[in-house]
Amino acid sequence: MAAAAAICGALAGAISGYVVADNTSSTGQATTTIVAGAAALDVPAIVAKAGPSVVTIETTISTRVGPRTTTGSAAGTGIILTGAGMVLTNAHVIAGATSISVTLAGETSGHDATVLMTDTSHDVAVVQMSGTSGLTPASLATSGDIRVGEDVVAIGNALALEGGPTVTKGIVSGLERSITTDTTTLSGLLQTDAAISSGDSGGPLLDRTGTVIGLTCAGASSGQSVIAENVGFAIPIGRVMAVLQQAGIVVG
Repeated sequence: MAAAAAICGALAGAISGYVVADNTSSTGQATTTIVAGAAALDVPAIVAKAGPSVVTIETTISTRVGPRTTTGSAAGTGIILTGAGMVLTNAHVIAGATSISVTLAGETSGHDATVLMTDTSHDVAVVQMSGTSGLTPASLATSGDIRVGEDVVAIGNALALEGGPTVTKGIVSGLERSITTDTTTLSGLLQTDAAISSGDSGGPLLDRTGTVIGLTCAGASSGQSVIAENVGFAIPIGRVMAVLQQAGIVVG
């Protein structure tokens, strides 16, 4: 079994890892057809459209080990859902957080945020930024018609590097993948070969129009007997929105 790391970047302290489940075959809906004569992927245009809706998330984490309490920090990514500062991310990005700071694109200081909902079984969470308005919500896909071979772009806070988000590109490599974590199993995931790194968790997987089709959640890593290269996973945005609806989170 290959190992797949949860990609909330740990600045200090440990982060739990994902393990790819055995049932990772594609469904019959997958197709390798690529549209002939398709225009070249305009990555700068995609970034210009989606970039303002991508935020950096930093958390402070307190962990109790025996009689002692240790404090660390972690970093991830988020997607703006509303102009008032509602932000989508992964549940594991904010797990155990005693404080959450969200930094907007182009800014250097963060805004405090509070948790509105978290669903660890689906690895989905929403936080609310304070003191913000007039933000740019991301464009979210309304169709689940995604094909293997389609171009995609990922934007995220890879390795918590200074100087803005990291952008990578690739294709949809597979559909209906499943991975098992130490707490739950995520199924129906998109697989991509766009480079996914620690800190990218909670960021968008975008189609060629700059529309969010997935919420990045994990990247595979090599083990003693397994080699994994460019194998990342994202939760389809339709599934994410269904989770939010069940939780009573209204977007738009």
